[in-house]
Amino acid sequence: MNLFTADVGRGKIHVYDSGNDKFYEKLPHENLINLNISGLEQGDTLVVECAHLRESHKYTLAQPFDFDQLKELKQNADEKGITVLLFPQKSTPKTRKLYHGVNPETQEEICGFEVQKSDAKFKKLYGMSADEADTRSIAQFLLNDKNAFSTLKEFVPKKLEFFKEEISSVVEYIQQCNEDINPAKSSEYGFNTAIDYEDEVSKWIKKYSVKLVEYLDADMKLVHLVGLKIDKKGTVKVETANRIYTLVHSILRPNGELRFRPDRANLSIDDKYKVPYWKYVKANYLGCKPYHMNQGVAASNYKHWMRRTVSAYSYPGKKSAQTSDFQVGMSYKEYDNLKEQRSEVDKMTRTIWQALRKMIVEDGLRC
Repeated sequence: MNLFTADVGRGKIHVYDSGNDKFYEKLPHENLINLNISGLEQGDTLVVECAHLRESHKYTLAQPFDFDQLKELKQNADEKGITVLLFPQKSTPKTRKLYHGVNPETQEEICGFEVQKSDAKFKKLYGMSADEADTRSIAQFLLNDKNAFSTLKEFVPKKLEFFKEEISSVVEYIQQCNEDINPAKSSEYGFNTAIDYEDEVSKWIKKYSVKLVEYLDADMKLVHLVGLKIDKKGTVKVETANRIYTLVHSILRPNGELRFRPDRANLSIDDKYKVPYWKYVKANYLGCKPYHMNQGVAASNYKHWMRRTVSAYSYPGKKSAQTSDFQVGMSYKEYDNLKEQRSEVDKMTRTIWQALRKMIVEDGLRC
């Protein structure tokens, strides 16, 4: 199997053949639809950013193909034995930072691409266009991260209306979560005595923090991760309010109601089955699914504050806990270390979250 990566930009198609280290730029759109790409053969895989393979509409140039063209692409792929996979949008900048290669004009080593450059400056600096850098970076990333490669979705043509309907419940869920958490965030989640604010989530935390420690078997790593501490007198206190509030808030709304999945809210089933499970919460509430963007406050609290701060990995020379660990020039060894440590945090967070769900949903511990 040979891996090809393709980008769509400025009315053309740009393709990188990783097996032969060849880049083809400014190909007509029809070349992608017809899979008329030099070297592409049966058994090969073509990866395209998912945003480019959605049905076109009048408000974007990033999706140039109508539904009939997308169906034709799928038919051609099936007939030619070529697998077309979708790369998560907004993940390309990360792959640029990780890229290692050589400037084809100067033969100087490239240790990551700076992502905020105009195309003219980019080409002058790296000896290639941003389109070539993107396709090379995605290919190198997928060849180095087999797990990421295995999670790519296979391309299936979808009408714009169907796509919107498919994601509408997730959009509704994320919007509701943000509308609920914003007032709490601006009031320091009800744990600043100088601010007159309290809701059912903060009240629950104050009432059941000790009980939560019991459910966690007094595992101090988990207690610290969730933002609690136990002082010398054995008193459980909230040390980092945004951590515990964010996790409890995924199950309990500020008005005291359970937080349901919108696609299950009106079903005639027991309420406990309407409350999301970990996989759904991790992907959509905590923002750990690259196919969705702009998850909002809860995702930011987790990915940019909680997980990053408590992770055992820190990029060499990093100035603060809030500085991103994804840095231009980091090696894939460092990247693997980063992934491993963040996976550990995710596993601990899952344990905490499952304890919270059992307390609130299964055991009915509510204010």
